[in-house]
Amino acid sequence: MKKIYLIDWNSFIYRMFFALPEFATKDWTIVNALFGMAKFFASSLVKENPDYIVFIKDAHWENFRHKLYSEYKATRDRMPDNLRSRISLIEEMIKKMWIDMVEIPGYEADDVIWTLAEKFDWNPDFEVDILTWDKDLYSLVSNNIKIYDTMKKKKFWPIETKEKFLVEPKLIIDYLSIVWDKADNIPGIDWFWPAKAVDLINYIWTVERIYDVVSEVVSWKTLEEILPDLDEVSIKKLQTCFKWKTFEKLVSSREDAFLSKKLATIELNVELDNFEIENYLFKPDSILNQDIIEFFEKYEFNSLIWENWINKLQLWRDLGLKVHIINNDENLDKLLESIKREAKIVLDTETTWLDIIKAELVWVSIYLDDKRIYYINRFHKWDRVSDVKLKSFLKSILELDILIVWHNIKYDLEIIESFLSNKNTSKVEDIFWQISLAI
Repeated sequence: MKKIYLIDWNSFIYRMFFALPEFATKDWTIVNALFGMAKFFASSLVKENPDYIVFIKDAHWENFRHKLYSEYKATRDRMPDNLRSRISLIEEMIKKMWIDMVEIPGYEADDVIWTLAEKFDWNPDFEVDILTWDKDLYSLVSNNIKIYDTMKKKKFWPIETKEKFLVEPKLIIDYLSIVWDKADNIPGIDWFWPAKAVDLINYIWTVERIYDVVSEVVSWKTLEEILPDLDEVSIKKLQTCFKWKTFEKLVSSREDAFLSKKLATIELNVELDNFEIENYLFKPDSILNQDIIEFFEKYEFNSLIWENWINKLQLWRDLGLKVHIINNDENLDKLLESIKREAKIVLDTETTWLDIIKAELVWVSIYLDDKRIYYINRFHKWDRVSDVKLKSFLKSILELDILIVWHNIKYDLEIIESFLSNKNTSKVEDIFWQISLAI
């Protein structure tokens, strides 16, 4: 099963900003939100390794909810200046990691997230994790969709969601329509206690059905007559909602309740005809490309560079793999001698870009067996092999009479050809010619 991360952009950066104490670089650039996002990507995401990542942003323009209710989200505080001024840097960083963002004019991120989640909910080949702190998105939770709280490292399935809200996930929108939502300034029913709202939702269900019952009570029918299937205990709990001032609030706030439901309801008809999930494939190795290394160094996030490789080494150890870092010319010579005694090797490259023209060779990896896996460091700032020695090594590998297994042969050979500055063109072209004959 493939895992999709749908990340609520606005919710996420706010949480990162307030989760960390404010701190600055040597030139007094405030970077707590930027660092929080960087650490999440370079550490958490690399460990979790989802198959796809989609960042979804709120559109800058007003949407249909503002037309319905001019005070929608009016109570929200203005974005802190230290966060506002770093938004462009966060976006720059994400683009350098080759992660795309989705923004649909006229819609909030919630609408797009809901549409995408529904798109994959029916498909047993996908599991959807929504990374957000917005309450209304919990209504999406199903057997195939969950909310992931990255701060608490907790995932909310239907059981956990009901424990949190005390109502079923599919009824959370109705619950929020009764109880004032401070974050979005959804009016709800003025001063209506959450516990009473829970009783209404659990025993009567939707806002529409609740007000059907209200209309019946107004016409002097009893709850026992209206809800004959409920037991005596349930009726007693409901009775407190249909007496005195509480009932007056229900009656007088009918319009607010229905308006609140419209505001809280997610739009499911967002046009996403051109959306292709394969365009959002997550590649952990792309997180620490050369552009990002330079970006991290500029903002003094050096710990994340080192941590990323430590995490990789730990993962390999957990899998029972023995990985050796080749970071000097002497060890590269020793590796070549070992390869000469092999009948078969696996070779792969890591680059700074998927575009051949822009790409720079960062690593070369060689697999002999589970105890002999080699990463040859060419580009990272720590001890590394020289370009002269690496060119000689790669030429020798291509000339050996051994079987070389490639993951993406066309790309890797083009990268190697470019690195060798066309000095080995004939050998590369020979390999391509053999491949074309085999096909």
